[in-house]
Amino acid sequence: MAVNKVIDFLPISTSTARRWDKYVLALTLGEPNLDNIRILLIDEKSIGRHHHYITVVMNGETGEILYLAEGKKKESLASFFDKLTPEQIATIEAVGIDRSGIYQSVVEERCPKAIIVYDKFHLVANYNAVIDEVRRSEWRKANRENKNVIKGQRFNLFKNPENLKPEQKISLNALLKINENINKVYILKDSLKILWTYKYRKPAERYLNKWISWAKESGLKVLQAFAKGLNRARKAILNFCRYPITTAKLESFNNTIDRIVRRACGYQDLEYLFLKIRQEAL
Repeated sequence: MAVNKVIDFLPISTSTARRWDKYVLALTLGEPNLDNIRILLIDEKSIGRHHHYITVVMNGETGEILYLAEGKKKESLASFFDKLTPEQIATIEAVGIDRSGIYQSVVEERCPKAIIVYDKFHLVANYNAVIDEVRRSEWRKANRENKNVIKGQRFNLFKNPENLKPEQKISLNALLKINENINKVYILKDSLKILWTYKYRKPAERYLNKWISWAKESGLKVLQAFAKGLNRARKAILNFCRYPITTAKLESFNNTIDRIVRRACGYQDLEYLFLKIRQEAL
């Protein structure tokens, strides 16, 4: 229950309820199992206003939350590897992260034998930003009639076609018919997702090269810049063929973290938050 509801059942303050809960959790949950970890998933999570972030580390196979640290800096992740022995680090085969670069240098330094796999859902989210930039650019250039067609289409462009309602499909098709540039980025969105259906590296690399060439031929600078970024990141993208991992398990757990924070009316004690998250994860 929410911590501020405890007083409806027991004659204690919310601070006492938190203190007792933390004590019991610390006593019963024990320390995370850091032995024989093969797959790590790492991501940052916003837990409050004013860009308050935490770094979350999960065992990619078991779903156990292994570590929580304040912030999303290199030091936030480095402190996790400080807890591991050389033998524990040696068992880590692959690490799933986004391609922002915040965590990658730490993984490369502290866990050099692990293979880095860029998360496909983060990459698709990055591409949605490309779609939105093209949409806004085309809206600024459009006449009044076409502006009305473009207006309100942002999330229709992001959604998978099978998730569109009939009226959304109609309005989106009307937009794609009148605007070539938006049509280009929309078609290439679904084409990009095909990349992660390949099981073998060489065919996947051939397809990636093909997609990059399509993007370059589009004539859209923002799309060309995105394609250059994919080209630079190709090794970590194609590592998906060997280790088909994503941070989806961790992303879905973010909703649980949101619920925990709301139920506790916010958190001042990061150690207590970690215990509550581990309680849910286990």
